[in-house]
Amino acid sequence: MTPPEQSASPFAHQLAALAELCVVRGVNLQRQQELIVSAPLEASALVHQIACCSYARGAKSVTCLYEDPVLIRDHLTESEIQSLDYAPEWMFRGVVEGMRSGAARLRLVGPYPDLLSDVPIDRIARAHRARLPKMREEEKMFAQSKINWCVLPVVTTSWAKQVFSHLPEEVAQDRLWDAVFDVTRIADDDPMREWDTHLNALDSRREALQERAFRFLRFFDGKTDLKVDLAEGHRWVGGTAVAANGVHGIHNIPTEEIFTSLGGNGVHGQVFFSRPLALGGKVVEKLYAEFDHGKLTKLRADRGLEVFEQLIANDERSRRLGEIGLVPASSRVGRAEIAFWNPLMDRNAASHVAFGESPDAGPHPLDEERAHESAMRIDCILGHAAMHIDGITGAGQALPVMRHGEFVEF
Repeated sequence: MTPPEQSASPFAHQLAALAELCVVRGVNLQRQQELIVSAPLEASALVHQIACCSYARGAKSVTCLYEDPVLIRDHLTESEIQSLDYAPEWMFRGVVEGMRSGAARLRLVGPYPDLLSDVPIDRIARAHRARLPKMREEEKMFAQSKINWCVLPVVTTSWAKQVFSHLPEEVAQDRLWDAVFDVTRIADDDPMREWDTHLNALDSRREALQERAFRFLRFFDGKTDLKVDLAEGHRWVGGTAVAANGVHGIHNIPTEEIFTSLGGNGVHGQVFFSRPLALGGKVVEKLYAEFDHGKLTKLRADRGLEVFEQLIANDERSRRLGEIGLVPASSRVGRAEIAFWNPLMDRNAASHVAFGESPDAGPHPLDEERAHESAMRIDCILGHAAMHIDGITGAGQALPVMRHGEFVEF
């Protein structure tokens, strides 16, 4: 359903609960703190709930930067080609200045997968390259947890039509909102209690992985056999996040992953990615890659290979793996058994690797040969219910981390 007007409807009640989760647990907004939100126009009902919840907690100000998908498309299809090389730096700079002044940051991300389906790939890639450098400073502040921040996926008509293409538009939106409420635990009897239990479990798993101090991880399932080296001095991240201002929160809702950075030259082997990707309005299916000493040596896909290749052509490091995320196949998102076509959701469905940016490149500078920055980050899912993972110590001992897509006790 499109967000209803009736404040007493079950949908409105769950939307209010989702807003509370964003404000109270996500960014954990503090009294007299400013909040900067970005959201698609279709998320205005949720933004209003977020504003009301924020002001009830004593927020100084709530500002929303709305995204109009039609305007985005107009820029890509109607502007002169050289205009695609421009991005309004003043806008990105203003957000960064607000965060430096202490504002919390909330991103509501609603994909529009059919928006750019007929737009030439070179125009999409060109505009993407123009925006990425302007976003760099804010992304670094995110990576370094300089301020309390959170990202949440929200339903758009376009996204719902892609996920449930066989259903009428309004029914598809209903179904997708139900799925979002489920994976964010809003549909549970006591969402806040469930989140506390879940975060405690993630925190314990993160600490156990950190204590093991693995040197490598190996993924294998009979077809995939990929060995990745963990960056020297790496730290595992996930669960409860603590910003530099001391505020505890959740960086991503939903969140099921524990992740860390990879070394620059130690990725070897082959990988069959288990879920399709949605990139720039295009779909990439059955992606396969081979690596040797960290370098991508072979790449193929049944569909969408051209757009993937154009996006990782941004810089040399975009063609390397920078991050690994571990997620059990039985995660709340994985159990939904829905192809969400959305990296914010799919990366929490199963284990994944990311081309490009290394998460520790900002907050904890590592050796140049081992950790890397990039203008690009693309999450690719390789985990599933038959995937095994071993952790390999510096002494060469292999210990089981996952069997059949699930964490083992260690």
